[in-house]
Amino acid sequence: MFAPVSAAIRGPGWPDPMNRVDRTLKTFSRFAFANTLVGRVGASVSAIAFAVLLWQPMLSCATPPTASEAIELHADLGDEWVDENRSTFLADSIGRSFRLLTDVRGFDVFDDMEDTADQSSAWRKQDREHATIAIPQLEGSFERMLEPDASVTLRFDKPVGKVQVASQVQFTVNADRSHRVFRLVARNYAQGQTYPVKVIWRAATGEPYPPLNLQVTTPPPLSVAVNTEGLANLGLLLPLRLTFSEPLMEREKILQQVAVKTGAGQDVQGTWRWTGQRSLQFTPRPTWPPSSVIQVSVDATGLRTLQGGWMDHPILSSFTTGTDRRIFVYLDTQRVTAVENGQVVQTFRVSTGKEKTPTAEGNFYIYDRYLHRTMRSRGVRKGQPGYYLIEDVPYTQFFNGDMALHGAFWHNSFGRPASHGCVNMSTREMNKRWPNVAENAGWLYSWASLGVPVTVLKDNPEKMMLSKARN
Repeated sequence: MFAPVSAAIRGPGWPDPMNRVDRTLKTFSRFAFANTLVGRVGASVSAIAFAVLLWQPMLSCATPPTASEAIELHADLGDEWVDENRSTFLADSIGRSFRLLTDVRGFDVFDDMEDTADQSSAWRKQDREHATIAIPQLEGSFERMLEPDASVTLRFDKPVGKVQVASQVQFTVNADRSHRVFRLVARNYAQGQTYPVKVIWRAATGEPYPPLNLQVTTPPPLSVAVNTEGLANLGLLLPLRLTFSEPLMEREKILQQVAVKTGAGQDVQGTWRWTGQRSLQFTPRPTWPPSSVIQVSVDATGLRTLQGGWMDHPILSSFTTGTDRRIFVYLDTQRVTAVENGQVVQTFRVSTGKEKTPTAEGNFYIYDRYLHRTMRSRGVRKGQPGYYLIEDVPYTQFFNGDMALHGAFWHNSFGRPASHGCVNMSTREMNKRWPNVAENAGWLYSWASLGVPVTVLKDNPEKMMLSKARN
């Protein structure tokens, strides 16, 4: 009915029998010394007889004495026996009791509440080692991330009989043939949460092990940011960009689950392409329809991130486009012309890049805008030729990398090249030297918007036509 604690955990046999005999003799010596009625001789004989009675079962690993026999003999053995039916420790003959502790690996072990006068700290350490040495070890951390397939895998260094789970999350437990690997599959959980999970496990023989306390974190939900969300009066060339919070597991599926339509339900023609692991871009062909409502939808069905997250709801976004506005920059005449719906609405002199820092030719669009922006030289340190740093540059509209249309209050030489590649325009903003110049930069900023096409040409077509006519 009783078995040694260390035997129940380590296997059959007595742990360190010589130490136990020595401790038993010490305990009995105190009893013998106090027995003044028997005397020194009687006490010695009693001690020898008692030692003989205990020595035989220790060497032969015979059935250990019952708790009542141990108490009756005043033996210091109560801390080594456990009632297998009730799985509780017994107090020993001199009033020792026990408490349940948790070691650094997360296992529950029993320890003494108080020491006897003759028990050393070394014995207490030895008892704890004996109490945990045979428990299978769990590989990895006690803090786990739910896998993309909604599972957690537990691996042990020894076979385990049975594993059960207690948690707010429902888990299905599957064991492999070796019973060393257990796969816990979760259901009905919230995303981006951490759940306490208690693993209740037993040995192959049915004895329970101390529970394991895990912390399982579920993957964050998938979200999508739309760059045009809620914007109005956009230019006709600004690409639509969908930015996902996490990389998608099967990116090719998204192309069947996104739609771009006008407010009237007509499909908008264009091309999709990935510009990064999380960024998908749509470019309209040839342009967005002018003065229209554009609706963007993303069906959430089946979309999963590499971590296993999903979208809680479909995406529906919209924006509006403005009139057909276009900006032309002519390098030969150093002029800017604004065209709306095919008609020239404004033209004025500007200053483009100098010979060593020219303004690049090509077709672009305004991709970023600021009322005021600090402009600085790139790759040139202070004190070196070409260095500049200008704060509060007004009406800045970037169209090609660092190149922008913006106001210039530090010179009044419009009509000839004077910049580091940008297109300088006259402005009254911050302009103390020439306060009465035309506010061309401010006008263009108010008239244009994100997505307005910008075309930089070497020659003005009208000038070329006049030249041909003369010839």
